[in-house]
Amino acid sequence: MSLLGRIIVIIFALIVASMAAGVVLAIGIVAPEWPTMDSDPVERVSFFVISFFATSFVGAVAMAPAVVLIVLGEALRIRSFIYYGVAGALVGLASYFGSNISMQLENTTDVSPVGHALQLAAAAGIIGGVVYWLIAGRKAGAWRTH
Repeated sequence: MSLLGRIIVIIFALIVASMAAGVVLAIGIVAPEWPTMDSDPVERVSFFVISFFATSFVGAVAMAPAVVLIVLGEALRIRSFIYYGVAGALVGLASYFGSNISMQLENTTDVSPVGHALQLAAAAGIIGGVVYWLIAGRKAGAWRTH
């Protein structure tokens, strides 16, 4: 695979991983309240609004640290899902500490404050990292000639 092809795969994998992490955030934020919601379609649709917000938030905040760890993985030809899971957790935690997601969620949604935001950020990062590994990480460094 050429370098240009690899870059396209990496960008695609990063987008899909951000989406997966955003969905994990949305589920983690809304799941505690899901059973108490009535069958009002407006309340159920709020899940998708929060999911969209969380996905765009993940993509914006996690991009720089994720790119650094992706470049490191490519340069060292690291293909272990453990590396990408741990790297994803680190990206999630760095994003959490760099953004104060709990305050932003309190000010933009009707959902009660998130009491487990640190664990939720790490879980979203791990899922994002493993999704990235499934798409692109398993072949890290394969574009280089031997």
